[in-house]
Amino acid sequence: MDCQGIKKLIPMYLDKELEPQEIQQVREHLSGCPACQKEFAAFEESWAMLGEVDDIHPAPGFVGRFWTRLALEQSWQEKISEAVRNSLFKKHLVPVLAMACMIVIVGSITLNNYSHIRSTNQILANLSQEDLAMVENIELAENLDLIEEMEFLEDLEIIESLDILGS
Repeated sequence: MDCQGIKKLIPMYLDKELEPQEIQQVREHLSGCPACQKEFAAFEESWAMLGEVDDIHPAPGFVGRFWTRLALEQSWQEKISEAVRNSLFKKHLVPVLAMACMIVIVGSITLNNYSHIRSTNQILANLSQEDLAMVENIELAENLDLIEEMEFLEDLEIIESLDILGS
């Protein structure tokens, strides 16, 4: 086995997690490789220092207090929304915000009306004289079919003729 493979096995060798065959390979390699011996010595020293560190035991009730505190904390979204609410709805900002909303509403309505008027003017500018005359008499044009189909107008002419003869 090469040095790179042995260096990966050294921590497991120290923890006694290797199979007997792997233990034998690591021992054989370490006996003949000074670089891996240095690596092994460094790991062994680190393991020894870790063994000297005292175990830390949390105070009684620590876990319960931790989860309670965590449950009471706000998420970052809640913190941001609360900050926005607090800053926007202060008493001195309410009239300013109301006025800004009114300006936006009036401006959008005005812009919408302006665009409709402008498009109507462009359409009218492109109309011919005949089309303009028809637009001016649009009520007559709308009722033209109705007027043409009314037979009583002919009867009205006959009645008028009779009135003239009778007088």
